[in-house]
Amino acid sequence: MSGTTTAHVDAPAWLVDFYHAVDALDLEGTLAGFAPDATMRYGSMEPMVGREAVRGGLTWLYTYYRGIRHEFRHVWVSGGTVVLEATVTYGHPDGREVSVPVVSILEHRDGIVDDLRIFLDPSPIEVG
Repeated sequence: MSGTTTAHVDAPAWLVDFYHAVDALDLEGTLAGFAPDATMRYGSMEPMVGREAVRGGLTWLYTYYRGIRHEFRHVWVSGGTVVLEATVTYGHPDGREVSVPVVSILEHRDGIVDDLRIFLDPSPIEVG
């Protein structure tokens, strides 16, 4: 599975770079895009507060899936808020690739993420 972010829409360079790190499963590169006190919420899970909590969540995600690929569909920017609609493909350890629609809201300061909220129905990509 290729982990290359594709943007079919106009998107800020920092956003494309951030998701390139995500899709490369580059933990340190992804964490560098978060503020030290950032918050991340994935689906209906409890929010992860602070870079170390985000590290824990990303470590699980990057260890379990053999690949992640974002295909940007729409990007809306208003001040320090970005809304990203994407199709995200997850590569499972058993070789399956499952794509789901995802909407993420990112609050940022000059490309450093303060808050990332990821909205998706995880049932198609769940383990088992």
